[in-house]
Amino acid sequence: MNREKRMNRRSFIKRLVAGIGGLMLFTGLDAFFIERHLLRRRDIEVPLADMPDVFEGFRIAHFSDVHIGHGFTASDLESLVERINEAKPDMIAFTGDLVDDGMEELAATTEALARLHAPYGKYAVLGNHDVRGKAQPEQIIEAYQKAGFMPLVNQHVTIRHEDAEASFTLAGLDDNWRHPDWETTFEKRHGDGLVIALIHEPDLADHAKEYGVSLQLSGHSHGGQVRLPFVGGLLYPPYGCKYPDGLQKVEDSSMLVHTSRGIGTTILPIRFLCPPEWYILTLRKK
Repeated sequence: MNREKRMNRRSFIKRLVAGIGGLMLFTGLDAFFIERHLLRRRDIEVPLADMPDVFEGFRIAHFSDVHIGHGFTASDLESLVERINEAKPDMIAFTGDLVDDGMEELAATTEALARLHAPYGKYAVLGNHDVRGKAQPEQIIEAYQKAGFMPLVNQHVTIRHEDAEASFTLAGLDDNWRHPDWETTFEKRHGDGLVIALIHEPDLADHAKEYGVSLQLSGHSHGGQVRLPFVGGLLYPPYGCKYPDGLQKVEDSSMLVHTSRGIGTTILPIRFLCPPEWYILTLRKK
């Protein structure tokens, strides 16, 4: 009887180990071969109290963290470009990390991004991977310009409605690992109304709220890149921990920050329970 129990126990342990090994194998295969290619669109309504009425329903396509050169190529951008154009957004905003650890595909990436269209323009900022390592930020800024994007590096522009005397401010900060200049970015802006800021690192929203920003668009966190049920993201980068995912209210303010999970990957070319996402943000009068 004892021998039979020992055999049953050994059989159970063997099956348990085999099951865990199989689950780990499946998870690894899914994370590398499947999920990181499952590009998903998400539609989010953003309530803003200080938005001019005529911008009700204004749609911004927001994407971030492409990380060309880290398991993601310029040709992989084609699907994203096609889907954004099909959505017909009013404006397109890219919030940094165009490249990861190399510049080899910058020209081909520029050609792909040039095929994006929006009547109120295309805007971009630099991310930390765009200004460190082998990356050449000045070349990336030039690539933005060639692709028809307006790079916002410590500056702002006024977005005027085509059919009315109304506008809002769109600002872009240089990356936190290079030369962010808050005063220059937000000084002498038009009026005291709606300010939307493109800032790569989401946790800088705690500082942006001091400059009258109503909505900040960010990336950087990748949503954790690998997430577990009931746990969430396993690892967030510096300045990407407090507001790591989705639309959140900034502490002690009425300001909102929207953090993209990004398109590409870094460190490891995997995603688990955190597929790549791009967004249509629809502005609503609160």
